[in-house]
Amino acid sequence: MKIKSRPEDFVVDEVSSFVPDPLGRYFVYELAKRSLSTFEALGLVAKRAGMHRRDLSPSGLKDKHGLTRQLFSSPRALPGDIGDDRVSLKLVGKCDTVLTPGFIVGNRFEITLRNLRQCELDVLPRNIDEMKQFGIPNYYDNQRFGGIAHGQGFIGRALALGNFEEALRLHLAAPHRKQSLKDKTNRRLGAKHWGDWKTLHGKMRSSPERALVEYLIGHPDDFAGCFERITPFLRNMFIAAYQSYLFNETLRRMVLKFAPTAVVVRNKAGEIAFYRTLPDNAFAGLELPLPGPGTRLDEFPQSASFLHEVLKQEGLTLSCLSLSGLERTGFKSSTRSALMLPEGFECGDVTPDDLNEGTSKIVVKFQLGRGSFATIVTRRLVLE
Repeated sequence: MKIKSRPEDFVVDEVSSFVPDPLGRYFVYELAKRSLSTFEALGLVAKRAGMHRRDLSPSGLKDKHGLTRQLFSSPRALPGDIGDDRVSLKLVGKCDTVLTPGFIVGNRFEITLRNLRQCELDVLPRNIDEMKQFGIPNYYDNQRFGGIAHGQGFIGRALALGNFEEALRLHLAAPHRKQSLKDKTNRRLGAKHWGDWKTLHGKMRSSPERALVEYLIGHPDDFAGCFERITPFLRNMFIAAYQSYLFNETLRRMVLKFAPTAVVVRNKAGEIAFYRTLPDNAFAGLELPLPGPGTRLDEFPQSASFLHEVLKQEGLTLSCLSLSGLERTGFKSSTRSALMLPEGFECGDVTPDDLNEGTSKIVVKFQLGRGSFATIVTRRLVLE
């Protein structure tokens, strides 16, 4: 199976709780974008309007590889024509507050599954029936773990272990394939000249990372302070990636406990397991912890032992997640549903795939709650 062969193959529409307020202070726009990340698209909007990108507040981040529509707020009216056919804007009203993720109810998806072999078509009806009856484990998918694509490990784990130098090294000196040539070059230089900050600074090209190295010239032992000079957005992404991994590992162990014959699939960050059936109500309404220093295991009797095993495997305790030594970076305790139940699922007819000779394609449509990954659904649909 292939997805996202074309932008039109992956269409996402945000479902929002936003209600227009004629007296609101902020203008709310629908952003339609093609083959751009949310921040890339908002960067184009901001440049056209003579604003800073940080002044534009999206309620969420949408996939780069597709056609997506979502809302964002602006403190002032924006030009209707952005001057780039990959981006379009439509004013939908006003709001009294900036938009936040709390406005998102979910997302509607229309996805073309391509390069389908006959064996995948054969299992599709059964998989759809099982999905509708038992739901799907609500894993985070590979998009969440971009920061470990180079195979060096989680920055969040290094922070939890108190190894701030290692966390900084993973950020500054571990290149991976999706980075720009400049970023790759800077990180290769970081690996070669680690600890020789003056030499490294002199060889690096201008970038936010070079500014971090400049700080280390004057503060060679302050790795914690240097790390906290990374933008809040990136620091939060590092934490979220590792927290998501801990959640996935907890859920995977629970799935294998309740469904020993579950199918195990490789993921960018470890493995995930898909059950075919579950005992009645095994995961119904179950919330699992997104662990942080405020997590109380006694509030999660069904999953506490599994999370404890995961933390032990990682060499951690919950108290490690307080990140002692950092002032502006930390894990926030939260929860996430163990299951996702795709709503309004539709499956189109099987037709020849015009991009992959000798194979087939189908279009599926469904809606998921906020934070659930459509690519987990597509992987489950063709599980053999």
